[in-house]
Amino acid sequence: MRNSMRCFVSMLLTAALATGVPLFAPMAQAQEQTKAATPPQANGAKTLPLVNYPSLLDVRNYSKGKSAFPNIFAPYTSQSIARPNLENAPTIYSLIQDGKLNLSLPDAIALALENNLDIAVSEYTPWIDETQILQAEGGGTPLGQFVIGGGGGGVFDPVIAVNSSVSDTSRTVNNPLTSGVGTSAGALTQSMHDTQINLSYTQELHSGTTFNILLNNDRNSTSPSANIFNPAITSSLIVAIEQPLLNGWGFLPHTRFILEAKNTSAIGKLQFEEQVIASITQVETQYWILVADRQAVDVANETIAAYQKFYDADKRLLKIGSVSPSDVVFAESFLAQGNQILLGARAAEQTQAAEVLRLITKDPSDPRLKGVDVAPTTAPEHSPQVPNISLEDAAKEAWASRPELQIDQLVLRNDDYNVRATHNALLPSLNLSAEYVSVGLSGNTPGAFIPNGTFTPDLNEPIVDQNGTQATSNGIPIFLGIPNGAFGPTVAGGIGGAYSQIFHNTSPEYAASLNLNLPLRNRSAQAANAQDQLTEREDQVVQQRQKSTIYSDVTKALAAVNLDAAQVDAAVKATQLAQQSYEYEVDKFNLGQADTYFVVEYASILNQAKLAELQSKANYEIALANFNQALGRTLSANHITISSNGLPAGDSFEGTPLIPGTVNGRLFRGGVADGELR
Repeated sequence: MRNSMRCFVSMLLTAALATGVPLFAPMAQAQEQTKAATPPQANGAKTLPLVNYPSLLDVRNYSKGKSAFPNIFAPYTSQSIARPNLENAPTIYSLIQDGKLNLSLPDAIALALENNLDIAVSEYTPWIDETQILQAEGGGTPLGQFVIGGGGGGVFDPVIAVNSSVSDTSRTVNNPLTSGVGTSAGALTQSMHDTQINLSYTQELHSGTTFNILLNNDRNSTSPSANIFNPAITSSLIVAIEQPLLNGWGFLPHTRFILEAKNTSAIGKLQFEEQVIASITQVETQYWILVADRQAVDVANETIAAYQKFYDADKRLLKIGSVSPSDVVFAESFLAQGNQILLGARAAEQTQAAEVLRLITKDPSDPRLKGVDVAPTTAPEHSPQVPNISLEDAAKEAWASRPELQIDQLVLRNDDYNVRATHNALLPSLNLSAEYVSVGLSGNTPGAFIPNGTFTPDLNEPIVDQNGTQATSNGIPIFLGIPNGAFGPTVAGGIGGAYSQIFHNTSPEYAASLNLNLPLRNRSAQAANAQDQLTEREDQVVQQRQKSTIYSDVTKALAAVNLDAAQVDAAVKATQLAQQSYEYEVDKFNLGQADTYFVVEYASILNQAKLAELQSKANYEIALANFNQALGRTLSANHITISSNGLPAGDSFEGTPLIPGTVNGRLFRGGVADGELR
């Protein structure tokens, strides 16, 4: 509808102005002031005045977890994620005066960087990608990633485990000898108490080496018991190491997810930069459309004023009989057409102002913005410069600067990691394991038996001679028996003794093993490697397609900006000639050598030329914005220097811009830190 109105305005304004009022004089003065303040560069990039641009990203780093020092419980608590600020930045309200938002192009860009919701949404992409780095460095597959073959994860965060148990058991012993309770006649009930406390430390290194240390402790007591130690404490120290020698050998198979997560994080930062560039280009485009629409309103107002003078003059001439009533009706029809022009121009301007306001605010429905007139203050270039750059140089600059190709390079790096990892996974599994065990045994032992010289015979155990006759001594039968006496004090023992034996290597055990796992046919691993190779080849074609697309974009953008610059020059010349022709016709009319029809016709030609000049200048500014986007110049052309905020660079290549953000909390622009005096 807006385009239809704009075409309608253009067609109606060709009807004619009866006077030679310089409709574009205010705009021309503004253009000359802008031209003097910001001279165009030779390559076609216009230098804008320095303004305070806000930070594009807060200084946050979600790739690092909470440290356990000094608060050892911090890693077990969640991070505090701030809620988004959904209110308009106060900067926009400071630009409102007397119900009018005086908006320069740099102001519009600055407000977009503060408030544009597309930019605000895209900020979360690099932050979410940073959590993937944290996930991968901790071990395992990054969240939301499905991997076919090649491994890649590991429990890189050390794990300390403590296992404890206590048990009490009472059971009837069927065989006292084998149960370790000595000899006994009849059934015997034995009570057992067991306490275990086991500690372990497990970690996987980036080389794939699995490292385990276990310290097992068991305290066991029985009653009755024939054991030497009762209670008995058994402790064992176990150190086990396992290293893959074929499948899983090296660092890449185990750290690929970390490398890929860092590259993915760099991709997210470049995607954020893409969004910033796209948003700035969109703001510039819509801003210049608004400039053209607002100038169309000015033209419509001046047109109505001219038609009104023409109508008033005809009414006066009608009273004295110099013109006919049809001439008055003819003049009144022009006045009605002028009102239609004004309504259409205002509708187009209001629609475009709402679009610009949407791009530079978070909440355009804020009551403080209700009824505010958006007034653009930056005028188009009066004499635009043709970019002084060849197509080949422009394409090379675009290939070096456009984020899309840098993203493609990072994607290919991840593809290379996948291919190399799945190639390693084609090998058989050959793992070398080694284990060292040291055992200690201690506990309480009874004291030595001290006989008192007496003897208690067992009448059921007589001593007989070789003939089976019971032996006697001095006529007294002899029996086996048990000497009488008492045990000395119990000798205490405990875990200290067991640990002493462990560390003195009293009872060591050494073991090593070599385990081979040879999958027959190996089809799954072959499929995974083939798939990753095909994906890499596909992405290589995608990169070439991207280069071709960029080359085409640069070709069209360069042609468009050259054509629009030439059209501006032609339109300015056409306006000058139309003005001269109109003035000649007015002079002839004053001399009685021409009638009103010809004056109106030449006025129509003049106004059509002025509208064409205005539109060509707006088209040039839009073409220049697209040209800067095609060459990757949008940020530099607007003096926005995006630098790292100290986040990890990952495995990105040299020259890759890091996340758009701040240095020391401020965005650097034009070599001056945001917030400093200029």
